[in-house]
Amino acid sequence: MDRNEQLAILWTGAQPVVAGYIRSVVRDFHQSQDVLQQTAVALVRKFDDYDPDRPFVTWAIGIAKLEILRHRRSCASDRLQFSETLIGQIGEEYERLSAQADRSSEALLTCLDQVVGRSRRALELRYRENLKPAQIAVHLRMDAGAVRVMLHRARAALRQCIERRLGGEAQK
Repeated sequence: MDRNEQLAILWTGAQPVVAGYIRSVVRDFHQSQDVLQQTAVALVRKFDDYDPDRPFVTWAIGIAKLEILRHRRSCASDRLQFSETLIGQIGEEYERLSAQADRSSEALLTCLDQVVGRSRRALELRYRENLKPAQIAVHLRMDAGAVRVMLHRARAALRQCIERRLGGEAQK
């Protein structure tokens, strides 16, 4: 895989987190989009400096911080701006939340593998197909009330499994 493909894959995963971070600091939507584009351009230009041993999201948020500060200087007349310290703190929180979301997603996928049979099918119909319990009942030839109970129990089991996995991870 060449460097451009590697960057495209990494940026695809990091872009929503970086965009959220930028939007949390740059209040105007159009300006935040401009900063996001400038960040993407800077990432392309500086990709040779990226250390693959570090998380890409952390590096990308660092670049975004620099672009936000550059944007801030260009809009110095605007009185409603965050301080550099606050911008840094918000970036650190996004980095932490991104890592936490990754761990939660991994736990969810692992726990979903443990759900089998009708419960698994009901979850797929509900969340992949976006069907209502009454529609799921038709597919599974069950009563709609029974489907609601099954979904409730499956979600509760998933929640407990995820909490166990993440709790065990915190103890390690």
